[in-house]
Amino acid sequence: MQPSKPYPTTFPALVLCAALAFIGGNPMAQAADKAAPQASSGARQVKVKPADTANLVSHLRRVITDETNDTPPRVLNAFVAKYQQRALDAGIDDLDRQTQYVLLALYTSGKAMEQPQFVTLMKNPPASLDAFYDALHALPNTVWEAGTPLWDAQAAK
Repeated sequence: MQPSKPYPTTFPALVLCAALAFIGGNPMAQAADKAAPQASSGARQVKVKPADTANLVSHLRRVITDETNDTPPRVLNAFVAKYQQRALDAGIDDLDRQTQYVLLALYTSGKAMEQPQFVTLMKNPPASLDAFYDALHALPNTVWEAGTPLWDAQAAK
């Protein structure tokens, strides 16, 4: 059993867990996923299209409205495009799993993606939404708390 942590440290992880849970059962997210252009899982060198990034940003704005509103649009769009491309390169070619991937990046300013446990997970990411969700939540707290949220990092500048 891990010792309890102070509120400010665990709150972002709880919010992220709630956002990820919202995505998994959200019919709107599932409908958007069906409407989104899909890259073939065998094509790992496919470039993310601006329309795909715009779709993902729009989806993120529905899931974490306040946080995305606190981030300058140019910064948010560039960040999402970068991590959406990384997700696609790892074989994550559907909107729901890309959203989960990018949410973790947003909540850690990308630092979670450098953690060894996350790198190992991305070598063979689960293909189903539920399995991917479960795998992300099984990551240790060190991954979830690897960095500050992007909007907090931007506010500090």
